[in-house]
Amino acid sequence: MQYLGRRFAAGLRYGASPDAASIAATEIPTPLVAPTTSVAAPAEVDELDNVLKFEPRTQRPRLGYAHMIAAVAAVSGLAFAAVTPGQDVEEIASETQRVAQTAVADVKAPANDEVKIERASLTSEFTEEDKLATVVTASGGDVTKVESGGVLAQPLDTVRLTSRFGFRKNPTGPGFMNHNGLDYGAACGTPVKASAAGTVVQSEFAGHSGNRVQIDHGNGLETSYNHNSALKVSVGQKVKRGEVVALVGTTGNSTGCHVHLEVIVNGKWVNPEAWL
Repeated sequence: MQYLGRRFAAGLRYGASPDAASIAATEIPTPLVAPTTSVAAPAEVDELDNVLKFEPRTQRPRLGYAHMIAAVAAVSGLAFAAVTPGQDVEEIASETQRVAQTAVADVKAPANDEVKIERASLTSEFTEEDKLATVVTASGGDVTKVESGGVLAQPLDTVRLTSRFGFRKNPTGPGFMNHNGLDYGAACGTPVKASAAGTVVQSEFAGHSGNRVQIDHGNGLETSYNHNSALKVSVGQKVKRGEVVALVGTTGNSTGCHVHLEVIVNGKWVNPEAWL
């Protein structure tokens, strides 16, 4: 027997405590019987045991050299490409964005110095004849397709229309008539000018039209100037736009000093206002 010291509330006392050999001598051995049914462990225990045994330990990211560069760059305001820990420096894309900035500074010259500024200029001439040629060319040479106004010039410097194109009352007789041009009122002797460059194909007295000048501008386009008091050009003569070809009169079937302008396209009279 072994005596072990025990402390009680009343004071220190001693009690007998059997050792392991004594207990084994007094116990009656009992045969072990295998259990017929297996006892299932709670699912919580399995899950906990699995977690404890098999869940891998969380790997903390290691701060490598590339991450340190990225961190420093972010603090300093620089922009770098993102690099994973496993990448080498050589794997970074070689092409980087390059931004060019241009600074413009004001330049002040001393007050006592003389500053000369030269400005280069480019001028070109595009005449009305070029415009007419361009329009006719764009129409494929067919003047009937030309619908651009302003390709012809007015025959007088001062424009005062007294009768327009179309049907009107006959000024010299009964009934109505088709007025195939525009009448410009002006004092007799006023210069009449060519509406465009061309070749004179008629310059003579022409019955009710009086003294008449007709100019061929090409591509089926012609103009005529009627009731003139005097003719200033001859057949076959080349004239320029704005050149004087006659003087205002009242010859032929006329009721006063004026010029009767006609625009003829492929042998047919058209409204001159669409061309002026």
